[in-house]
Amino acid sequence: MKLLHDSIIKSIAIAIGIFVVGVGEDSNSLSVFAQTKIDGTVRETISGLSGGSVDSKGCGFIANTPNHTFNIPERVDYMRLTLQTSGGQPTLLVLGPKPEDRFCVLGEASRLQPEISGVWEAGKYQIYVGDRLGENYQFTLDISTRN
Repeated sequence: MKLLHDSIIKSIAIAIGIFVVGVGEDSNSLSVFAQTKIDGTVRETISGLSGGSVDSKGCGFIANTPNHTFNIPERVDYMRLTLQTSGGQPTLLVLGPKPEDRFCVLGEASRLQPEISGVWEAGKYQIYVGDRLGENYQFTLDISTRN
């Protein structure tokens, strides 16, 4: 029943032109990330656990499945993803929208926050929040279209 409910929510959201953020298989929740009508700004904050056992080959250790995925129905001229963690050496790996597209941002032990921003083309994106040493820390990912 939950799968049918999630599928209906995603279908309705896509039909009216909002972004859908799906949470990885390890979680039981679904977040919807919608454009506000006031100033055209999208803002969503997502929390979870970083790291994993899979060596991403250059962007730290990540989980088996993406921490988050989202679909962008049409090009977005500016969007920023900013990662904060409670510790460790965080990494932010973005795959998509094309199969060969791979963007990696490394954080430092000195608390540098991994961030990626710019133009985002339409399509599906997979977001992995990793750690260079594979350790697990609480994270907050801020997604915003405010420049």
